[in-house]
Amino acid sequence: MLRILLLDDSPTQALHLGRQLRALGHEVAAVVDLSDAQAAVVAGGIDLALVELNLLQDNGFDAGLSLLRAGVSQVLLMSGVWRETDDIWARALGLQGVLTRPITAPRLAARIAQLQGTTDSGIGAGYG
Repeated sequence: MLRILLLDDSPTQALHLGRQLRALGHEVAAVVDLSDAQAAVVAGGIDLALVELNLLQDNGFDAGLSLLRAGVSQVLLMSGVWRETDDIWARALGLQGVLTRPITAPRLAARIAQLQGTTDSGIGAGYG
């Protein structure tokens, strides 16, 4: 079980993804803005952050970097649109890439397993 920080300013997206993560056995802290996300990281115990790339108030790349600096070891961005350049840029910054919506429970479980190193499949990792 991971403690996952979910930063998404869309309540419906956060609710949907939070339910999926909990069904997979993870603990979820859902927040809507970067300041709340940073506070959750400072409180400790966050294993993975899932961050919406297109936040209304913040840039997902900048938010992800901020969370890395605050102590999160892995940050995966989420987007409704696949752009290879976003995934390349995210990885170049030290983030774990971009997960494209729709995010189904099997895809989510597979990507988390990949990040944990419990699967050796890197095929299509950027498209996950």
